[in-house]
Amino acid sequence: MTDSPSLPTGVPRSRFDTRILPGNQALELWHDTISVLFESRPYHSVEEGFFVTLDAALVGDVGIGWMQSSAQEFSRSRHKLARDGMDGYLLQFYMKGQCASRIEETLPTVGRGDLYLLDMAQPVATRTNEHEHLSLVVPRRLLAPRLLAPDNRHQTVIHGQRPLVSLLRESLTSFYTHLHSMSVSEAESALFPLLDLAAATINNKVNEDNAHVAELALFTAIRRYVDDNLMDAALNIDCVLGAFGISRRTLYRLFEPSGGFASYLTEQRLRRAKSALHSPQWARASIAAIAEAHGFSQPENFTRAFRRIFGLTPREWRHLRGSDQPSDQADQTRSETDWARWIDRIGR
Repeated sequence: MTDSPSLPTGVPRSRFDTRILPGNQALELWHDTISVLFESRPYHSVEEGFFVTLDAALVGDVGIGWMQSSAQEFSRSRHKLARDGMDGYLLQFYMKGQCASRIEETLPTVGRGDLYLLDMAQPVATRTNEHEHLSLVVPRRLLAPRLLAPDNRHQTVIHGQRPLVSLLRESLTSFYTHLHSMSVSEAESALFPLLDLAAATINNKVNEDNAHVAELALFTAIRRYVDDNLMDAALNIDCVLGAFGISRRTLYRLFEPSGGFASYLTEQRLRRAKSALHSPQWARASIAAIAEAHGFSQPENFTRAFRRIFGLTPREWRHLRGSDQPSDQADQTRSETDWARWIDRIGR
């Protein structure tokens, strides 16, 4: 088993190893820790060889971790999504072992060196054998603006022998390895070039391609415009065409990977409304009022669209979120260097 390097005292860190604990405590620790992100089911008991070791760091708003584990199943069900509200990306490189979908047989198996991308806002069910991987957990706001079709990248697998994948894997491994000699500011300054490289790898093009850069810049600018004006019920295709002076054909082409501009706008409004449903600011607002404030004049249309995207009705989402919130007092007692707490914060 490969030894993962020690992390620096200057960078927030979290580390645990189930092998130093009694059987029942080991399983309990693991379930408590991983539950912030996944529902897990180990294939073996402690007596049969179950173990997990994790060495992780928090750099700015991004988590990086090296994990070694026995065979397990991992899942994020729609009810799990509703309970935790996580919204970010998980990038993984499997250094040993494999990962495969338990549901979608057409998806490729993730093998050694491959890049595996998960959208934490979408359901997933996987199985692994004994494995070792390096992971990067990134808030959506940091990676999505760099991606083409950022909402359609869930369970992307990119072969490890591709040049950009190799470069990203080597760069991320080197970054992790050298954290012990970096100050916090140095680690954070290296982060954004890594995210740019990750985006170039996922988009499968390098940023020196001027035509691609211009199109990506326009696409990013339009998405920011939409985000800034999302609560304006009058926002539509004509507003974007007028604001950017582009043709309808160009707009359609840019948003074709996202299902078209109208679908993109609807989904972004639904995502904003989903956040409002568990926000203290909207706690006393009716679902109809939240729907109207987010551009849906008919509550029934809002409910149908919400359920189509998220698998639950707005009322079900609000109920599940409300029944699974930790108290402020309990939250304050957690360590600031606790891995599960970081992941919970990153995904908001």
